Parts: sequence; structure tokens; C-alpha cells
Amino acid sequence: MLQSTKALEGARIHAIDGDIGHVEQFYFDDRNWRINYVVTNIGNWLHGKLVLMSPEAITSIKGDHEPIVNVALTQDQVRRSLDAQTHRPVSLQQPHDYYLYLGLPHYLNFTSLSDPHSDPHLQSTKIVGRYHIMAVDGEIGHLEGFMIDDETWTIRYAAADTRNWWHGKKILLATEWIYWLSWAESNVYVGLRRDRIGHSPEFHPEHPLTRDFEAELYNYYQRTPYWSKKCA
Repeated sequence: MLQSTKALEGARIHAIDGDIGHVEQFYFDDRNWRINYVVTNIGNWLHGKLVLMSPEAITSIKGDHEPIVNVALTQDQVRRSLDAQTHRPVSLQQPHDYYLYLGLPHYLNFTSLSDPHSDPHLQSTKIVGRYHIMAVDGEIGHLEGFMIDDETWTIRYAAADTRNWWHGKKILLATEWIYWLSWAESNVYVGLRRDRIGHSPEFHPEHPLTRDFEAELYNYYQRTPYWSKKCA
């Protein structure tokens, strides 16, 4: 099933022996769009603590409007998970994106936060999920999160809004059509023209994402669907 990152961020995490925090965001590898970590906030309103949990620990996701993420771990196991500071995505190590994440102006003069031992391919859904979309002939809209396949823990689609650049609608772009992420520019680059993107099937995030809509989307772009490739 495809899950929205916007819906999952803030979702309550239920361990084997009770609730333990909530989903903060996801860290993914930009080479294959696979989710590496579920960033879990196990703190309280006085003291936040972020740990990294493998998506493989998730056994089910229940509910649509206020989802609950069930995990096959005890509360103590979640607490003893890897501290989030040990693996920071490249976007959260750059001044521009780090202060975008905090909601501060990007033009302020801050010192570099980069870590020479960081993984340059680890990305944050919360940061990249706000990037601008650059088609081959210019900008067309911005991202508004992602759709995750909760069987393979692969990000299948980027949700986008083209209202400021086109006739005003929300669309989906398969992540396999994104060929570059630029943290320095806060852009995602897509190998498609603006006119093509602007006339793509309209996405309604308030409705479930069906296989029929996915098939319509791939047919419009004349691309082979990912589920057909798996069967080949």
C-alpha cells in the first residue's frame, strides 16, 4: 500500500508494550529512493529525543486520518535505537536547508554544519519534500511530500503542486523520473518538459491512491510501470 509522508509525520508509534513517541520524518537514499530510517521522536514537550528505527520493524499502519504505526519492538528497544545524530542526511548538514527545516530565513549568515564523515546520499523527506521542481525548460511548482510503498519501503512518487506555475493542480511524479537532487539550490530536476508535467493527470491527495490512477499516470507519460518491471 502507498502511504503519504505528510500523513505519517506525527503518527503515533505503538510498540509491543505500549506507545512510544511519534514519527518525525524519514531518511532515504537518493540513489534508489529506499527508506533507510524512520526518524522517531521519543521525547516529550520538555525534552525531545530523536532515534533512528529501521522501517523493517514496522508490522502495520492502521488508520487514515490519525494513523498508528505498530512496530515489533518493545519500548526499551526503541529507546535504545541509534541516536539520530549519528546519521544525519546531507541536507540537514548544510546551512541553507538546516535553517529551512527550522523555519529560519535562508539568507542569514551561519557557519557550515557539514560533516566530512556524512553519507552524501542520505536525504530527509521533510527537507526534500519542500524543494522546487525543475523541468528541462524551467521551474514548475514545488514538492509537497512523497508516497511510500510500505511493502518495499521505497518512495514511489513525489507529490507536487503546480498552482504557481500552471493552471493550478496537484500532480504526482514517479521518483524514477527524478534524475538529480540539489541541496544547494533546493531543487529536484526532472527529465520532462513543463508542458508535459502541467497536463498530467490531476492528483487528489484526499482520496486513496489507486492502481488505476497509477496506470493512468504511467500511460500518460508512456513509461513502463514499476509493477510490470518486477514481473519481467
